[in-house]
Amino acid sequence: MSDKSLIQKWMREKKRQRRGKKGKNGGCSIAAQGACACIIGISLVSFIAMTYLPSRVKTKTWEKQKGGKPPNSGSHNRRLPPPLPPSNLNVASQGQSNTGIDSVGKSAVDTNIVTSLTFYTEKECQGVAHKITVEDTVAGVYDFCGKKFPNNMELAANLKSWQAEGPGEIELHLDCGSDNYWASLFPDIDGCTNFWTWPMTQRVRIRPISYLATPQAMYPHARNSTVAEYHIVYSGESSRYMGYQAQANYYGFLASNNDQFGRWTRIMSAGQIDDLAEQFPTFYAKRHPFSRRYGPLNKADGIVKWYASVDRPKSEVIVLIDPDNWMTQSVRDIAQKVRRGQGLAQAAWYSGSSLLTKLWRTVCKERCNDQVYATAVPYFIHRDDLAVVGPLWKMYTLMLKERAEIDQAFSNQYRGVQIDWGAEMLGWNFACTHAGIKFTVLPRVQARDVDAPVSKHAEVRNGCYVENTLHKAGVPLVATRCVAYVVGFC
Repeated sequence: MSDKSLIQKWMREKKRQRRGKKGKNGGCSIAAQGACACIIGISLVSFIAMTYLPSRVKTKTWEKQKGGKPPNSGSHNRRLPPPLPPSNLNVASQGQSNTGIDSVGKSAVDTNIVTSLTFYTEKECQGVAHKITVEDTVAGVYDFCGKKFPNNMELAANLKSWQAEGPGEIELHLDCGSDNYWASLFPDIDGCTNFWTWPMTQRVRIRPISYLATPQAMYPHARNSTVAEYHIVYSGESSRYMGYQAQANYYGFLASNNDQFGRWTRIMSAGQIDDLAEQFPTFYAKRHPFSRRYGPLNKADGIVKWYASVDRPKSEVIVLIDPDNWMTQSVRDIAQKVRRGQGLAQAAWYSGSSLLTKLWRTVCKERCNDQVYATAVPYFIHRDDLAVVGPLWKMYTLMLKERAEIDQAFSNQYRGVQIDWGAEMLGWNFACTHAGIKFTVLPRVQARDVDAPVSKHAEVRNGCYVENTLHKAGVPLVATRCVAYVVGFC
C-alpha cells in the first residue's frame, strides 16, 4: 500500500470515529481532540516513514555539491530590490507584470529582448565591466577559462559581481569544458549579485527564456478552478532527510482538515522536479548561488520565484511554516483575521531582546525608527503584502550573512540573536518592518519539542484554546521537532 493510501485510510478511519460515540468509549474529549489527533498522527507517520520511505522514497539529489570551507566575502551595501507585482486574482485589469506573463498565465515574453550577463571587477556591480550575450557564446555556453576583462585582467580570478538582464535566465556550472549545473541567476529577481568563490562557477549557459514563464507540469495548484481561502507553504530541498519531513508536514495538513479551506505547497530548491512531486504538491525553485553557503536563504528565494512564475499563488492569505512543522488544528480562524498591512505570527524566541532593535537600526534602509515585530513561524500574511516583503526578505538575509562572514566583531555582537544561522528569521522581521507591515504577535500558536511540556488537557473558552492541545510527553518526534498550531487564540 502506498504512503498516500495509508494517509487516506487514516482519514477515513478518523471520519468514522467522529460519527461514533465519543468519551469513554474510545473517543477524545473536546479539549483533548487535538492532542489525540497529534499523538495518533505523529505515531502513524513515524511508522510510515520508517516502514515505507526506505523502499519508496528514492529522493534524488539533483545537484552536485563540492566540499571545502567557504572563504570570507560580501558587503552590506546592497541595493533595494524591486517589489514583485501583487498576485491579484483579476490579473487582466493590471496588464502585464514584470515577469513577462499575460493575464491567462501564458508566456508573453518579448523575444526581441536579448538576455545578457555583465561581469564586474568590484562588488555591488562596480569597477571594470564585461558584458556578454548569446552571440558571445558557443551554443549558449560561455567558459571563464582563458577569458579576460577589457583591462586584460583574468575573468575567473577577478570576478567580484555580476548582473543578468533580459527575459531569460543564466545557468551556473562548476567547471570549464563540461556541464555541471548547480545554480541560476534571474534578471528580474536577482539584480546585481555578488560573486562568491565557493562554490566556484567557471561556466555559464544563457537561456533566452526563463523557466518561470512556463507552468510547471507537475504542480497541481496552477490548474485549480477554485481559489482557497489560504495557502500553507514551506520551502526545503530534495533529500532523504527532507523527504521524511515532507511526509509528516503534508500528513499534518490533511489530518488537521486544513485541506477543507486551504491549500499546501512544498517549494523545493533544486534544478528540476524530484520524485516526491508525484505525491506532494511541489513547486521547484532553481537555486540561488548563495544558497549553498546558507541553505535557509531558500525560504525567501523560493517565495520570490514562486511569485514571479505563472504558478503564482491566488489565495488571499499565505501561511508560511517550516519543513519540520506539524499542523494539529485548522488555522482558518487565524487566517481570517489577516488584512492588507496587518498579519499575525508566533512570537519569536528572541522577543524582547534589545539586540533586535539595535541590529535593525544598524542595517535598515527604510522606517529605521519603526517598531520591529519579533515574529516566528507560522507567519500569516496577505498575499499582496508578501509580494513586497519577499524580495526585501531575501535582500536583508543576504545583507546579514555577507556582513557576518567578513566582520567577526559584527557577528560576535549579535550572536545573542543567532545572526549566523537565524539570519533568514531576522531578515523576515526586518523586511516586514521595511515594508510597513504590522503584526499581531501570538504567544501560544506554536509548541516546540524544546519548550516546557504543556498541559495534557486544553481548556476551551469562547472557542479558543487557552493552552495548546499538544502534550509533549510520550509523543514521538517527527524529523527534528514537532510544532503544533491551535485553532485560535485568546
